[in-house]
Amino acid sequence: MKISIITPVYNNGKTIERTILSILNQQCNSQIEYIVIDGGSTDSTLEVINRYAEKIDILISEKDKGVYDAMNKGISLATGDIIGIINSDDWYNDGAFRVVEQTFIQYPEVSIVHSPVHNYVNDKHLSTFIPGNLENLLFRFTIAHPSCFVRKEVYEQIGLFDLNYIMAADYNFVLQAYTTGYKFHCVDTPLASFSLNGMTGQLTNRLKLIKETWQVSSKFVSHYPKNLKHQHRAFYISWLFRELVVMPLKFFDPVIVIKVKGYLRRHFGKFSSDRYGAW
Repeated sequence: MKISIITPVYNNGKTIERTILSILNQQCNSQIEYIVIDGGSTDSTLEVINRYAEKIDILISEKDKGVYDAMNKGISLATGDIIGIINSDDWYNDGAFRVVEQTFIQYPEVSIVHSPVHNYVNDKHLSTFIPGNLENLLFRFTIAHPSCFVRKEVYEQIGLFDLNYIMAADYNFVLQAYTTGYKFHCVDTPLASFSLNGMTGQLTNRLKLIKETWQVSSKFVSHYPKNLKHQHRAFYISWLFRELVVMPLKFFDPVIVIKVKGYLRRHFGKFSSDRYGAW
């Protein structure tokens, strides 16, 4: 088995080394192909990357159309049976690749392996994202893209990420894979860790994310019975309302909602919304 890992990066010299080392330090029996796609960084990113140039199989540095364009370049160059994508401020947890290869060997019918993901702020563990029910992918993204490992044949059949979506192209791809009938498997071991440090800057993009997610899901829900369409509409009205209510809190502390939810879960149990993924 050969596993191709792609890291898209642009001006992330402060965190890219941790990402690189999380890949180079993995132990497994599979051959690892590492591909780094840089968008023409002007900070220290390339300096850091070049320290590990001998261990990086493919390095491209040129202007691109954004992170999904960089991912598409990497996928097109990948020669592995399995493809994983990890951004330059996230990282793989120890032992992740061994779990991935064992899972694909044990379940040859599975096309996409994913897992919970640890969430960090300022290098401190905040919470663990628990994936939601797969059937709720019809409403929103219920799994974590950094944890996804996908058979290359899925990209060959479905196609690459749609650049018409700035923030939801990964959701669009995963939903296509799900509705096409590809089999998913969730492992209990968190395969990746996700940095929430950039969350403040992302607040202004929140409405755009909801809009794009609605656009993606609407394409698929339109083929389902009317009662599901009504549920879909109610879900988005509720989601938008919740975002508008908590947005002032997020302005002062971007992760306060996650902190509060974590406290309430520990003391009162799960929320009904957790079936869409528990942050």
